[in-house]
Parts: sequence; C-alpha cells; structure tokens
Amino acid sequence: MRVTLAILLGKLVGWLSRATGRGGGTSLPGRVALRVCPGLDARLAASLRRGVIVVTGTNGKTTTCKMVAAILRRAGFQVVRNVSGANLRQGLTTTLLAAAGLGGRIGADYALLEVDEAAVAHALRPLRPIALLVSNLFRDQLDRYGELSTTAQRLAESMAADLPDDALLVLNADDPLVASLADMGSGRPVFYGIDCVARSLTEADHASDSHECPGCGTPLTYQIRYGAHLGLWRCEGCGRSRPSPDLTVAEAALQADLTERVRLVAARADGASATSADALEASLKLPGLYNVANAAAAAALTLALGVDPPRVREGLESTSAAFGRLERVGMPDGKTAVLMLVKNPAGLNEVTRLIAESGEPRPAMIALTDEIADGRDVSWIWDADLERLDGRVGRVVVSGVRAHDMALRLKYAGMDMGSVEIIADTRAALARALDLAPAGGQVYVLPTYTAMLDLRARLHAEGLVPAFWEELE
Repeated sequence: MRVTLAILLGKLVGWLSRATGRGGGTSLPGRVALRVCPGLDARLAASLRRGVIVVTGTNGKTTTCKMVAAILRRAGFQVVRNVSGANLRQGLTTTLLAAAGLGGRIGADYALLEVDEAAVAHALRPLRPIALLVSNLFRDQLDRYGELSTTAQRLAESMAADLPDDALLVLNADDPLVASLADMGSGRPVFYGIDCVARSLTEADHASDSHECPGCGTPLTYQIRYGAHLGLWRCEGCGRSRPSPDLTVAEAALQADLTERVRLVAARADGASATSADALEASLKLPGLYNVANAAAAAALTLALGVDPPRVREGLESTSAAFGRLERVGMPDGKTAVLMLVKNPAGLNEVTRLIAESGEPRPAMIALTDEIADGRDVSWIWDADLERLDGRVGRVVVSGVRAHDMALRLKYAGMDMGSVEIIADTRAALARALDLAPAGGQVYVLPTYTAMLDLRARLHAEGLVPAFWEELE
C-alpha cells in the first residue's frame, strides 16, 4: 500500500506541476514519493526487465544518453530515461515512478539515467546499475563540487562501495582521472578513446586541470592532446599510461554542413589487429570533437551490451541535438538560432573551437548567469580560451545578470568593444543578435544553464520550441 500511495501521490504532483504551468514536475514528484516510501527508487529499479544504466561525468551526459536511447530502441528495447536532465536522486525517482504502474512495476527493458557526478554516491546503492558510463571529469562549479580531485575521489569511493562487481564499466581512456577508476576493482572495464591526430591541439589549453598521475602524483606527459587534460597521456614516474581502447575513433572529419563523419574501430576479442570489417562508419548530426567522444561512449556501451553494429550506426545517425545542446531554433523571420550550452571552461573551449572551425563569422549572443544551478562563482570564464572568438564571430551581444563580467572578459580577449553590446534581458538580446544576422542567416547562442532554461521557456511560450520535458526522443 505504501508503494502504491507513493506512486499515486508522485504522479498527482507531476500532473499538477504541469497543469499549473510551474514546470514539468521533474523533481518534486520524486521528492514527495520518497518521503512516503524511502526505498521506492530501489523497488522500481529492480522491476526493470534488464536493469538500470547510469551515465555520469561533467560534460556530455544528456547527449550521450540520447544517443544510447536511440541505439537501444532501434535494437528493439523499451527504454525509460530522464529526458528533462533532472539528475539528482529525486529527479531519477520522478522518472521511474512516471513509467511505473500503481503496482510498482515498470514495463520496460532499461532505465537510462544521467546522474550528476556529485550525486552518484546517492544513486548507485538504490539503483544497482548493470552498467556505469563515465564520460569525463572537468572542473565545474567549484563552490558546489570543490576541486576536481575531490569529485574524482568521491566517485571512486561510491563505485568501490556500491557498484556491482559484474556491472559494465565504460570509461574514457583519454581522461587520466576517468581511466583510473578501473583500479577500483568493481565492474568490468570497457575503454573508448580518440585517435585522430588531425583534430589534436598543438598545446594545452587553460582548462587543463588534471596535470598529475592519479597513481603516484608525477606530472603527466602527453604525446597528443584533444582538449583540456584529454589525450594520449603517460606517467614517467610509475609507467601508468592511457589504456588501449576497446573502441577507438580512428577518423573524425567536420563537414561543411556542420556534421561529423566518423569511423569507429572495435578491438578484436582475440587480440589480433583490427581490420576494416571491425569498423563502423557513421555521419553524426552533431558537430565537434566533444560530440564525437559522446558518440564513441554510446557505441562502446551499446556494443558491450550486445547490440549489433548496424543498429548502433542507425542510432548514432538519427540522434539530433538535445535541448540547448547545439539545438537549432527556426525563427519566424527565417533565421536560425543555434543554442550551445556552456557551463565550465572545458565545455566553453569546445564550443569556441567548433565556432573557429565552422567557417564564416556569424553574430553571437553570450548569456552569463550565476544562479545555484550555474554556480555562484563565474571566475571560470577567465580560464576559457575566448581569444578564439576574435575574428571568428561577428558582433557579440552579452546578456544575463553577469553580462558585464562577460563583456570585460571579451575586452581582455582582444575583441573590439565597439562590436560588443550589453543587453541584460536574454530574449531581447537574442532578438538583437538575430537583427545583426543576414536574411536566412544563423546566430550562435552561448548561454549558461539557467540562462538557457529561461530563454527556452520564453521561446516555448512563443511556440518556437517544445518544453524541455517534452523533448522528442
């Protein structure tokens, strides 16, 4: 009776939240249900036919989950996932109870859940995942998470304590902190990585935080860098090095239409050299090397789960942008706003890198906010390589409650301040940026998290985008 009551109340709260226009009911239903039945999330997770898949890391969780869901559905599986991105325990519970019947069972194969990297300790124990994917670990919201090493240590401790020994553990070999999680002794590790010298950096960027070996503390050396501290790394002190990937991105080429042509190569189970027959080629709708890495993560996970390569390719090629992540919004005047969420130095660097590689300069809008969900400390913008934007964008409109901070950063990045405007209101700022674009043109929109939600809510009210909890899979 307690389980039924908790589910019924949770569903009612979610319905009321949506009916009254107060949001999608992404967290409150789960909070209410857990108060009534504290073990509800564990009960619901155990009812799935195949189990829970958890995806965590600093950047790329939402996009990677969308890719994984597309692949699994093309393989014939029923998948439940937290589309809204509510990735704390109450949000995860909301997702599960929304899919459950009043008897406490979910009629699906998998629950695919993105989980905040600082909340994994509260998720692994009740969910008992059959697979855990860790994409990367970057500095993010120092006022909330603390230093990067602290986040990595907490994640490692929760894995050692609560990750089932037979769980699949999918790790980014290019990230030394993430790769070192294989040493925790829990889970069956599967590594993915990038081997595309043409897309490498000539020097480290300012967002590189993991300089030392996770094992002995010796400074790491890099043969190749792909961004921040990701790349072909080695410790000369203890000999630890980047693991050999089970799935490698052998080629990634950015196309003129802002798609990516990739070739993924799976390692042979018998240890023999991979051949062309072991390769999977796909055309991704989402550009940028960071999205190539997301695709590799999704492919490594689903192949390890036994999905056939053709279904993997179909899923990757069908995946469009998640809300706010390279989302293209068609405006009534025929112009397009390209929303590119930025929330930490590494993520902003990847976006500016994509802009620099994508061709002709276009107008841009940058919205900087400092709400709780963003992190109160905005000093991170000084560690992002905004110098890349100079000459690569047209006029820039800065917005948000910390617009003046961003304008100052652009000044020190060398931009002509005569081409920078400050408009605090995000919708008015977008309108101005669109005015600066030619007929049929595009505008880059780089908002932080709460600025993105605010802007999308207003675009939704105008009928231009779906609500974030109504995103089409």
